[in-house]
Amino acid sequence: MAERPIVTVHLAQSLDGRLGLAATSTPLSTPEGRACAHEARAANDAVLVGSSTVRIDDPRLTVREVAGRDPLRVVLASTLAIARDARVLEGPHEGGPRALVIGAEGLADDEARLALERMGVAVAIAPRSDDGRVSIDGALAILAKRGIRRLLVEGGARVVTSFLRARRVDKMRVEIATRLLGDPGTPTLGPLGVTTVGEAPSLANVTVERLGANVLVCGDVVHG
Repeated sequence: MAERPIVTVHLAQSLDGRLGLAATSTPLSTPEGRACAHEARAANDAVLVGSSTVRIDDPRLTVREVAGRDPLRVVLASTLAIARDARVLEGPHEGGPRALVIGAEGLADDEARLALERMGVAVAIAPRSDDGRVSIDGALAILAKRGIRRLLVEGGARVVTSFLRARRVDKMRVEIATRLLGDPGTPTLGPLGVTTVGEAPSLANVTVERLGANVLVCGDVVHG
């Protein structure tokens, strides 16, 4: 595809590769980890999550733990179904939209679009992927046109999996908590279409640091 934002995935997971308990907000970050996540937000032009993350975690996606500028908050929501009182839609929006919600062609609801725009939320429609969700390349093209050069993706599992399957992740930052959640925890990733180890994405230029009781693993993504 044409020039696109540099994509960094930042997430927190349990030691056994779970983002949280099923359909339940599950804080896994240490105080040091939260500050690290907010530093990552401040270092990027936009931060993106899926509608399921908004529904379950209700994140603000702003910079609060450290000094820095708030990034553009972006939500992928194929049908534009997002609660009007979601915290990601709150806050002043002088000089720009409160947030950007990206829907999918043929699925985005017109009434939902009008309601969001009346709130000061920008809405864009991207092509639909084969699985009926927002096309990752379509979303990246929309962000590139808005001048976004660095994009932070914070989840959830479907969104991160979609970015990796599309080979559109450049860097990963994974905070690993020293907790074991087991089933029915939500796996960090879904199927990547990998059938051999050689096809599996891996990390290069890896760094590891302590975040209190947790560990942060960072690296550049090498797609198999």
